[in-house]
Amino acid sequence: MIRILLKDGNFGPGFVGISHYTGMHFRFTHCLGRSLAAAVLAHGASVVIASSSQEKVNAALEKLKQEVPPAPNATITGQAVDLKNFTALKEFLSNEGPFDHFVITAGDLPGNFNFPDQEIDPAITKSYFELALVSGIGRRVPSDRTAQHIHKNKLINPGGSIIQTIGASHYRPPPGWGLISAVVGAVESSTRGLAIDLKPIRVNTICPGLVDTEFHDSMPTDAKEQFFQSQREKLPVGHVGTPEEVAEAYIFAMKCTYLTGQVIVVDGGGVLV
Repeated sequence: MIRILLKDGNFGPGFVGISHYTGMHFRFTHCLGRSLAAAVLAHGASVVIASSSQEKVNAALEKLKQEVPPAPNATITGQAVDLKNFTALKEFLSNEGPFDHFVITAGDLPGNFNFPDQEIDPAITKSYFELALVSGIGRRVPSDRTAQHIHKNKLINPGGSIIQTIGASHYRPPPGWGLISAVVGAVESSTRGLAIDLKPIRVNTICPGLVDTEFHDSMPTDAKEQFFQSQREKLPVGHVGTPEEVAEAYIFAMKCTYLTGQVIVVDGGGVLV
């Protein structure tokens, strides 16, 4: 039975679950990580969810079990883990492993949005530039050692993979995102380096563009709709991405055993316009 570890980040306070599920079709709105969990369950795999918040883990598990019952012999479990604590993370991985896939789906925003005007905190900047698997655009994980621990202890099964996540703003950064873009660029480069160093474990990165997730819920409703409408008119595909659309890219990266060291951009053509 395939087992997949999802490490979820903290891209917003809300949580909305599945509104429709029939067979292999699913709709798990508003959160990329939990949309991916739904897709994985729909493919008959087992899922282990790790997050820094036990409340988030419990909510996700309850909703997933209600709306996407695991296939026979498949399970869905999860627990809170301090992702910045290497000892705790190592213990969790050793206890729960081995896995077929190790996926990081979301993250915190790490930095200075008013660069170069705002003063830089060297300590904070240094912490985000350390070699790390980074989720979203910046949750720091002590993953130089984590990756080594996974590799040395054979915690990824043959043919399995590690999948990172970055944001497409790396390719067209808005003003003030100079430092954030540098962090994301480091993750992009690490995809290729880790693919060589951790072989035969495959390492890939998914790069979503604008996706309708809880990240945007802090915006006033009218402002959000106005922004999304402007993007619908701009994007070649004519619509804003959904979490389940992006989840398909992760599923592909898991299933394609000839894929490693690659960054897959899923942005509706956003980097083209």
